[in-house]
Amino acid sequence: MNKTLIYFGLPIIWVSLFCLASCSSKDDVKPPEPTVTVSIINGDGNFERNDLITYVIRASIPGGLKQGSSGVIQPSGIGSNTPFPSDVVLRGDTAIHDTMFLIVANGAAMGTHRLFVNITDESNQNVISNTNYTIVPTGQGGGGTVPFLSGVATVDLGSETNATLGSYLASSTGTVYLSSNAEANQATINLTFGIGNTGGPALISPDARASVGLNETSAPRTTFFKLETNGPTDLSKVTAINVENKITASSNKILQIMEGNTYSFVQDGATGKKGYIRITSLNNTQATVAFVVQQ
Repeated sequence: MNKTLIYFGLPIIWVSLFCLASCSSKDDVKPPEPTVTVSIINGDGNFERNDLITYVIRASIPGGLKQGSSGVIQPSGIGSNTPFPSDVVLRGDTAIHDTMFLIVANGAAMGTHRLFVNITDESNQNVISNTNYTIVPTGQGGGGTVPFLSGVATVDLGSETNATLGSYLASSTGTVYLSSNAEANQATINLTFGIGNTGGPALISPDARASVGLNETSAPRTTFFKLETNGPTDLSKVTAINVENKITASSNKILQIMEGNTYSFVQDGATGKKGYIRITSLNNTQATVAFVVQQ
């Protein structure tokens, strides 16, 4: 009887060990590795400080998300790493397809930055995806989706009573012309300064000079002006996006000006450019102005 029990007991022990080994082997099998991509979807990769970068994260996580984060490595190698917000993904999620936003810091370093996404699944399998973008000087970014800006220029303009300073400005080149040279350069002249019968120093569209009793060229350009009450005081900090999105055309071809104010201007036509002009000093015969304009 004892032999019979021993005989039947051996197979039972073997089957139990087999099951334990089999179960242990299956438990050790990991799910497929997660995959992730990160892509910037706005602009051409060139941004300036305070620009908005839009990027998309796509991930497949068969084993379920354990943790995830994104961050930026600066040109110096210093980086940041921020966990995904709970309104974007949750632990255990097996897929991510989300659009996220990054505002370039005001003090961001010039040069190439690396945007990365880091995913770890429940089995501790880890995957990282990277993409680069470049921080460029103010006025040269905007993701390439808007015109770049010229550098800030400062010029002196003279009214019609000033015999030495010109009244005609080509903002694209920063050149000031006297009346004697205005006709030959009227294709580039887009702003003029004078008084005429306006009642005081004014910005005058080239095609509105005759209406205020001043000399006008034969084929003048049209420009509209507007006072920017909350406009920038330091034009060196004006971004390409700011000029494109915040300046809208008015119907004013003639606008009296005051020292210390900032005005916007918009050239008429399909090739018209936008810009800011700030009056740094002013009297009835002369104005010193700083300006920035789209290239």
